[in-house]
Amino acid sequence: ICNLLFNSHQLLVMASKRKARTLETKYQIVTAVDANKQYKKQIAKFGISPSSLSTILKSKDKILEAYHFSDFNSAHKKLRTADYKDVENALFEWFKSVRDENIPLSGPMLAIKADELAKKLGHADFSASQSWMERFKHRRGIVCRTVCGESESVNSNILDDYVTTKLPSLLIGYQPRDIFNIDETGLFYKLLLNRTLALKGEECHGGKHSKERITPLVGSNMDGSEKLKLLVIGKAKQPKCFKGMKVLPVDYEGNTKAWMTGDIFKDQVIKFNRQKHKVLLFVDNCPAHPHIDNLQATIKCLKQHYRRQLIQHVLNCFERKQDTAINLHQGITSAHSAWRKVSSKRISACFRKAGF
Repeated sequence: ICNLLFNSHQLLVMASKRKARTLETKYQIVTAVDANKQYKKQIAKFGISPSSLSTILKSKDKILEAYHFSDFNSAHKKLRTADYKDVENALFEWFKSVRDENIPLSGPMLAIKADELAKKLGHADFSASQSWMERFKHRRGIVCRTVCGESESVNSNILDDYVTTKLPSLLIGYQPRDIFNIDETGLFYKLLLNRTLALKGEECHGGKHSKERITPLVGSNMDGSEKLKLLVIGKAKQPKCFKGMKVLPVDYEGNTKAWMTGDIFKDQVIKFNRQKHKVLLFVDNCPAHPHIDNLQATIKCLKQHYRRQLIQHVLNCFERKQDTAINLHQGITSAHSAWRKVSSKRISACFRKAGF
């Protein structure tokens, strides 16, 4: 009886020491056994029990298929199969081809492509849900990486003494529709996302980042019912890509640095004043015009819409095997489109966040 208890204890110890092995290790075990049938030698080499070796060898075909056809991340320890294997394989191949071109990708973009591929493959019931996407990224070893890009930090607009004391007195007598803010921002219009999905271990090089910069002047009233036409400042006064175009979707100015100047800002205020509409106008802290806190959250929203449009343009060109580069005219057209997509509800929320 004592001997039996001792052996049971040994079995419990052995069970507790069992550990899951990665696909890479299982593949090495299978190939080693195929090359040399001396099972005892392989048991000693890999430090596994006879029963574990037997279990691995029973799954030999699955292990070889998974390893050679990249159905699984070789660092994973369980052979979990995909619900829509053909969709997953097609999506992963597309993902790799896009990343090979150094094009950044976001989760929503990947989900849209998954739905598109599923439809082409005849899966009308497929939905790229968040859970399916998370399992797909986990199986394939896809993570989010940072790529050098433009900083878009946002002022938290804490309610300081100015907001709590002086601002309310300034707002007296003005309706939300009569309170305006205008603010300029630098936009590197050829620069893509600063974060991307990538394979684990992949170094995300953004290449030589574009320094093609424009300065949009963005303005709206407090309730978002009136968004001012964008003014865009570029480096060239008469860009070549504008040749033959009679109308632009934005107002355009040019100087060597593509910066806002006092003269340009003054001209915009005069133009705004011609409307003969009594308003309260807030502007940001810039040497070109007086000091007041800005409303950066609205600009962040515009930039988010712009980046999404730019990435979609690049992906469309990539799939059609067309040149992915964009010129200044395409950049300002996209900026105009992005500004139109900023909702009045979002603008109103930005004003509230700023303490209005």
